[in-house]
Amino acid sequence: MRSILESKKGAIELSMTTVVVIVLSMTMLILGLTLVRSIFQGATSSVNTINEKTKAQINNLFANEQQSNLLVSLGSDKTAKVSADTASFGVAIAAKTTDGSAATPERLQYKLALDQNSDCLKKNAPAVVNSWFSGIGTWRTFLQYEGDTAYTPILFGIPKATALCTQTVTIQVRDTKTGVDVGQTYFIVQVISKGFLG
Repeated sequence: MRSILESKKGAIELSMTTVVVIVLSMTMLILGLTLVRSIFQGATSSVNTINEKTKAQINNLFANEQQSNLLVSLGSDKTAKVSADTASFGVAIAAKTTDGSAATPERLQYKLALDQNSDCLKKNAPAVVNSWFSGIGTWRTFLQYEGDTAYTPILFGIPKATALCTQTVTIQVRDTKTGVDVGQTYFIVQVISKGFLG
């Protein structure tokens, strides 16, 4: 009789331990999911804030530069200093329609071209430099539109074994509705060495 009571007591202790483990596991799971959700919400909010601040900065540039329908957000020297072994780097461009009417998908298009006299093409294989950018030489659409202005990031990456050099990239923009070229501008990619701590 005593062994039956001891086994029942052992079973109750075992089931209580199981319940405690399950409760603790569920608590940790819920806390983990809450943490992940808050991280993703913060990241999404940060991206939206960055997009809005970039658009505001580009609009300020348009206001300061009269008679300009095409802008690159890199300051007056239009130079992006990018270290070798950078997986993704972005340059924002913006363009306005030639007649002041609303920008729509497919209306404003841009095309990138590499300046053949830049030393990156001389120090690195041309195929390597072409691979930094997506869609060199093809007409592409802008990703975001607001009023008469279209915005888009130009994303590129520099591989680790790239020789230090400077590459000029030209940007041509056209208005397909009016058949008029909006204009042409450029930016410069300066490949710099990666620091010891970078």
